[in-house]
Amino acid sequence: MLENVFLNTACDNALRSIAAGDKDALAVIYDKMHRQIYSVAWAVLNNRHDAEDALQNTLCEILVSAAAYEGPNAKAWIISIARNQALNLLRKRKSEVFSPYEDEKASDFNVESEFIYLDALSSLGEREREAVILKIYCKMKHKEIAELLGITPSASEKLYQRGILKLRKYYKGG
Repeated sequence: MLENVFLNTACDNALRSIAAGDKDALAVIYDKMHRQIYSVAWAVLNNRHDAEDALQNTLCEILVSAAAYEGPNAKAWIISIARNQALNLLRKRKSEVFSPYEDEKASDFNVESEFIYLDALSSLGEREREAVILKIYCKMKHKEIAELLGITPSASEKLYQRGILKLRKYYKGG
């Protein structure tokens, strides 16, 4: 819990610095949030390369939109931008005439140890995957997840619970 407060404070200060013209403050947001931004993007896109693009787009959008940040939850604001950037990229990819997604397997992933379980997450539906990643990796509350996804907190809890049950079955071989 205290970690979340420090994260929010650091990102809040960085956003305010960026809004005041200090572009170097973006490094603070990258250092504190890049794994969470990537996780959210991957949850939406289910593709490593597209998730990396969404991470970059998110950072660019933060530079452009930092002045619009009004507080008090910098982490939720940044995650919301990340999700929107991923959804925009998904819509763009779907509208392209020829854009087959690569069929990526866990062995293709060369990412940090926190992402070992991404292959299991790909077995979940999109909404379940988003709920699980937002809850576990981003440490968001169901109320925050519900606001971000446009659902009720109880629906967020159900998505998360269903996702966790499917992950348990996945790891048990069922």
